[in-house]
Amino acid sequence: MRNKGFTMLELLVSLGISSLVVGLILSFFTNDYRLYKSVRNDTELQFQANYILDFISEKVIDSSCMTLAKNYTDIYSMTTVRSTGREYPINKVAFKYGSDSENYVFHIVNTIARYGKGVKDMTPTVEFGNYVKGMYLSVLRDESFQNTKVVKLRIIMEKGGQQYEASQTVYMRNN
Repeated sequence: MRNKGFTMLELLVSLGISSLVVGLILSFFTNDYRLYKSVRNDTELQFQANYILDFISEKVIDSSCMTLAKNYTDIYSMTTVRSTGREYPINKVAFKYGSDSENYVFHIVNTIARYGKGVKDMTPTVEFGNYVKGMYLSVLRDESFQNTKVVKLRIIMEKGGQQYEASQTVYMRNN
């Protein structure tokens, strides 16, 4: 009488083959998840960058001039910023839109973009964006219109080790 069943060798071979198949399937899922996470982060960074630049641009368009540009250590001279056309790293910027005390103020605090209205030195409290690693500003000259003020903003976003950079050029209409 023969015993029906599997030998130890057959069990070990089938276990090895099963492990290989499961390993391959898991590697596909792991790679797909990494790709999904990368695409999700990229999409989030693009959305945030566009939203932040569009939000600031709407306010700059309504402004008459820039009243403050500073980074963590320096407050830049407005004359210098306007005359050089150079790009400056900033974490706070203000644009005048009415009387001297009416400013749109934008401030980057620990990767969070904040907004407020008031005096140029105020601390804005309304959050309107995340993941901002750096913001840069330059004032461009445009001789095509009399007294035209043109501001170029560039932001660098970072999330999960991925970076995204976007820029926008805006003309102030209320000169």
